[in-house]
Amino acid sequence: MPASHVPDTSRGKQPDRGGLPARSRALALAILVLALAGAGLAAELTLLHGRAHAGGASSFCAISERVNCDKVALSAWSSLLGVPLAAWGLLAYLVVAALALSALRRPRGDAGWPAGLLFAASAFMAAGAVFLAAISELVIGSLCIVCAGSWLVSFALAGCSFALARRAGGPAAALRSDVATLRARPLASATAALALLAASGGLLARYAGPPPAPAGAPAAAPAASLGPPGSIVLYEYSDYECPFCARSHEANKPILASRPDVKVVRRHFPLDDTCNPKLIRPFHVGACDLARAAICAEAQGRFEQMDDALFRNQAEKAPVRELARRIGLDLPRFEACLSSPETEKRLADDIESAIQAGVRGTPSYVYGGKVYPGDLATLLGAKPAAASGG
Repeated sequence: MPASHVPDTSRGKQPDRGGLPARSRALALAILVLALAGAGLAAELTLLHGRAHAGGASSFCAISERVNCDKVALSAWSSLLGVPLAAWGLLAYLVVAALALSALRRPRGDAGWPAGLLFAASAFMAAGAVFLAAISELVIGSLCIVCAGSWLVSFALAGCSFALARRAGGPAAALRSDVATLRARPLASATAALALLAASGGLLARYAGPPPAPAGAPAAAPAASLGPPGSIVLYEYSDYECPFCARSHEANKPILASRPDVKVVRRHFPLDDTCNPKLIRPFHVGACDLARAAICAEAQGRFEQMDDALFRNQAEKAPVRELARRIGLDLPRFEACLSSPETEKRLADDIESAIQAGVRGTPSYVYGGKVYPGDLATLLGAKPAAASGG
């Protein structure tokens, strides 16, 4: 009598233990690659944020007024708890990458791990991307193309994580399973939590302190003259739509208060193609009109007041006539001045002097026939509090 055989019903089935099924493994690998790509973008954004807040040359993605990473980086929305959002994003991408690696190396008995946590993290990041995209469009009015790249990565992560969670019984069930796994392994969970807290604390410590001292002065810079009042004359070329200029404007006040030997003469160099022949496409749209407003306020002896108002107006975008009213200008005289030939000549002369000096961006300072782009503190070679020490 022939021996009976138990039918083999395992043929064609993926194993439930001892590793990921092929489709789930492919999704986890895609999540790992996307997370590493997102980490690279976040690292670049963190560097860009630092360069923007240090002042100096525009970044490669400051293409126009509408597409301008620098403007986004200098907005109040670019930081959380004093830390660049990009740095938080870098940490989040690295956490997702670690979870994806954990999925690829999944031990026996952890079927589905960590699909639920991956979906929760990536869904949160995708929601944050939607929020930041709305802020960029509706509040800041500029798009950062590197930011947009990171948003796309977050959306792709959410899609892949959702697909992985579905294969583990659905997002809710997968998350419950992952939480149960964490509770069953308190030591490993506590270690991971402490590592995350340490990384967060490191970010806060890195960015919560005072900014670093500016670099040493260029060779020809007036590092520590402290001669008679106004004995050093610097020509500053600025643009009222330039976010770097607005930051420098505020930073320069204590510097100049501590350096009576330095006199700064303001000249206008709006990066606007309507009056600046060096521009071949629209960039700081409306900057020429703002320069005219400053010139006309100067004609009424109110330049400093208008200067402050124009830089602070970068966020509010109030009409120049409203600013003129606020600082008490003679409005009919101001409006007539805006279109006068004398105003046009003054603006054209300032722009031409910048071109002849070799100014390429704002803010820039001209001293001794040389152009020094960036901030005044670096040019003078000392922090405001220690300017007299050179």
